Amino acid sequence: MKKSISKNHVNEKIVRIVAGQVVLITILLLLTEWRILAYFLIIDFALRAFTTIPSLLALNAKGISRTFNLTPKPIFAPPKKFAAAIGFLFTVTIAVLLYMGLITGAYVVGGILIFCAALEAFLNICIGCYVFNWLVAPFIKTRGV
Repeated sequence: MKKSISKNHVNEKIVRIVAGQVVLITILLLLTEWRILAYFLIIDFALRAFTTIPSLLALNAKGISRTFNLTPKPIFAPPKKFAAAIGFLFTVTIAVLLYMGLITGAYVVGGILIFCAALEAFLNICIGCYVFNWLVAPFIKTRGV
């Protein structure tokens, strides 16, 4: 089984399926306040943002992609990894707010996460990627051409 398209690229279709799963799990998390779902998302985002180990949501998305025979579409990975790091911070914040009993705050942060993940899943708009391009990419040194 191929882990990714290449070291610096990921499959856009897999990314969008994962985003759809994040939407569903976050909605379930906010409706039930089951902190275990927040912990699951924290681990999943951490795996996608900080390691090369495939997350459970990514493995599930690969299975869905194979089932529907979706053609891979390679896209540049660093902005997506940055977006996953932002998702990690959002889910940590949600977990802390739930732990502290600040349900309204958890709903606000969760709503933002749902909105951003839904934009990615349904409209192919990656807010984290825009932030990466505005705040991170200008400071990345490239080799001379």
